[in-house]
Amino acid sequence: MPEERLVRVHLTPDRLTPALLAESVAVVIDVLRATTTMIHALAAGCVAVLPVAEVEEARCLADGMRAGRVLLGGERDGVPPVGFDLGNSPGEYTCTRCKGTTLVLTTSNGTRALLRAAAAERTLIAGFVNYSAVCEQLVQETRPVDIVCAGYHGDVALEDALLAGALVEFLCEHGPVALNDAARLAWDCFENHGRVLDGALEISTGGAHLRSLGYEYDIWAAARVDQFAVVPEVRRQPLRVEIGAVGIVKSHWLK
Repeated sequence: MPEERLVRVHLTPDRLTPALLAESVAVVIDVLRATTTMIHALAAGCVAVLPVAEVEEARCLADGMRAGRVLLGGERDGVPPVGFDLGNSPGEYTCTRCKGTTLVLTTSNGTRALLRAAAAERTLIAGFVNYSAVCEQLVQETRPVDIVCAGYHGDVALEDALLAGALVEFLCEHGPVALNDAARLAWDCFENHGRVLDGALEISTGGAHLRSLGYEYDIWAAARVDQFAVVPEVRRQPLRVEIGAVGIVKSHWLK
């Protein structure tokens, strides 16, 4: 029998360590909204996304790059910090704004999760919007998979667990796997809520917060399965996110 492939879900990134991720492929998820926004930005023509943990760090980095074409984007408590070019809404990242630019991005949860997950041998960026493209990258891999959910201010986020569960289900269908308990919980979550995706995202804590701010469109945008065929991937020296693969052979979403 083929050897079981280790598939772990981390419902929050708090306990991630470089040693844990040393030989794995990491998949970073922040459905509402950082990873969805990164995918939109790169698909719209950004050449790279520079993820940053703190607002002032992002400002300093962008200010030092003003001689080039740079966008400063992100949020705190859901809204753009003062002086930022763009927020964290996927729809803001249009071809007109993005083409040929570098995006410096800082968010409350997603960029921090990404920076932790960057210790993996390979780190991919996932949303529902590029679900099948990510699946096709993972099925070509033989290394362990660590699915890293950004969560919501230290708590589990329903929308991230749903996407993690969808990826777990796909991997279970494509070879023997060994799951951790969080992977089983995420899979169960997807089995219960995956067919009502828009509604599940709306009732989540993060979704409710976005609705209170008037960002209902962002929830709908994040739930558009397979809108894009691009898979962003972390590159190093300097650490950045660029398009690593393009293409979907077929949809792997629910039949």
